[in-house]
Amino acid sequence: MRKNKKAIYFVILVILGLIILGYYHDRRTCWGSNDFDTYYFAGGLVVNGENLYTHEAFRTELSPYLYLPFFAILISPLTLLHIRVASVLWYALNVGALIGSLYISAKLIAGDVKLKEVFYTQPYLLKIISLAFIIAIWADNMSLAQVDFMIFFLIVLSLFAYDKKRPFLSGIILALASVIKIYPAYFLLYFVVKRRFKATVGFGAGIVLFVFMVPWAVLGQNNFSDSMKSWQEIKAGTYLEKCGQTAKENYGRFDSQFKPSNQSLSAVVTRYLMRDDKTVAKWKTEDHHYQIYWPHILNPWQVDIVIQILLLAIFVMTFSTLDYRLVYTDRLYLSLEYSVIFLSMILFFPVVQTHMFAAVSFPIIMFNCLTTNAEGQRIYNSKPIKLAVLCAFIAYALQAFRYMKVLGAGCFSVVLLWLAFIIITKDVKQKRISG
Repeated sequence: MRKNKKAIYFVILVILGLIILGYYHDRRTCWGSNDFDTYYFAGGLVVNGENLYTHEAFRTELSPYLYLPFFAILISPLTLLHIRVASVLWYALNVGALIGSLYISAKLIAGDVKLKEVFYTQPYLLKIISLAFIIAIWADNMSLAQVDFMIFFLIVLSLFAYDKKRPFLSGIILALASVIKIYPAYFLLYFVVKRRFKATVGFGAGIVLFVFMVPWAVLGQNNFSDSMKSWQEIKAGTYLEKCGQTAKENYGRFDSQFKPSNQSLSAVVTRYLMRDDKTVAKWKTEDHHYQIYWPHILNPWQVDIVIQILLLAIFVMTFSTLDYRLVYTDRLYLSLEYSVIFLSMILFFPVVQTHMFAAVSFPIIMFNCLTTNAEGQRIYNSKPIKLAVLCAFIAYALQAFRYMKVLGAGCFSVVLLWLAFIIITKDVKQKRISG
């Protein structure tokens, strides 16, 4: 009875939290201070048959629309509703994506075993930390009306389809996620390295479908061609120059690396090794005048070499951890592999803001399922990952202090988790081989 009361209180607390966050999300939409107004406006341009990238509003009132046309097509039905109603529906979709992604992640790890029988009896402090970690990441996504939890949902849905021996469908779903934002395509490397060729073919088919066929059919040939040309100009940086809005006046692509919100490994290394000593244009409302106070000894090309060496090391360590003989058979080990890939994916990309940390949810769930396999047998001691999760949460929380963002607290939280999962995955792999 006491447990039931606790469950009821917890559900009530969650519902109240969702309502409060939903109200805040709706208010930010009205203020024009999150990204949903950009999505909504781009969807309206699809309905009106206009170019998705060249509208005057994207230079004066709204943030630029930077995604491929397919995402605007997905959003376009919401433009039939008032923006406040559409915003509430978008929030509800994000809540659904959160719940769906966490449930599918748990099923991927636990399989057909009841979740209660598989979840490790962690100390309450670590359970609370795990929950707080996921809620903090999700709240950050929702405050900006971001799409990353939906992308995370599509990635785990792709892995779930593969788990159910539907590799071609798995590749198509992964392609859908990659068309919205590019970073899920990192899992294509995983499919290739693991020789999952049907999934790779499905990914290619999905790219053709979502990048070319559907937008061409919906937008028409002329609008599709014009929009794709404008999108390519935006990605190349030439569109802003045409508008007289040069956003990169310092070191070219290094300019984004000095933004405190960028928690990628390459950005943090850049801020540690190279001084931002020239005038840098403002990007939106965020300035770049934060220095790390010790000698900066490297020039841009030297920093670039250091970054490439680090990324190569991460890539080699990540993919050398994989066991290429396992396909569908060992659920626990495959889930450890997925965790390593999710974390290295975040480290590998050059621009990472905290809403991309939605992918950390899978390793956090894995952390809570580390003690037993499907037969209820103990696997290994998880003390290292407990310490890593605790330290990673502290590092992530320190981003509340702006200068800690400059120092790369968010990046270090991912590095800690990645190293812990690398160690444990190699340990389990060795035990499988010796056993």
